[in-house]
Amino acid sequence: MTSVNEVLELYPELAIIVGLHTLWTFWILTDALGRPEWLVGVLSWPEHTDALWVANRQRALGVRLLVASPGSGVVWQSSGTLAATLEALRDLPAPDAPGAPNKILKSGPFWPPCGLC
Repeated sequence: MTSVNEVLELYPELAIIVGLHTLWTFWILTDALGRPEWLVGVLSWPEHTDALWVANRQRALGVRLLVASPGSGVVWQSSGTLAATLEALRDLPAPDAPGAPNKILKSGPFWPPCGLC
């Protein structure tokens, strides 16, 4: 796990979502040589998980997953630049709020595609 302070040093723009929900947890994933490759952030709700994958400021992916049984899958997704993805995450209503996405767009386990965006 990577501290929020370390993450904010790498990408200060993440303050947009960390300020909304201080329970974001971050990891830096490395390649086979130990070089940083991805920043991954997760925010857990009772029946949902919001996730953020950052390759760089030009490529990021945000998703909301329904993780409750029996059905699970992606209910929301946004990709593009880090700034655009963070704005979309910031504007995403809490899972129990009116207008929050709840229809499963893609069922089953989720891992970002190789191209990410």
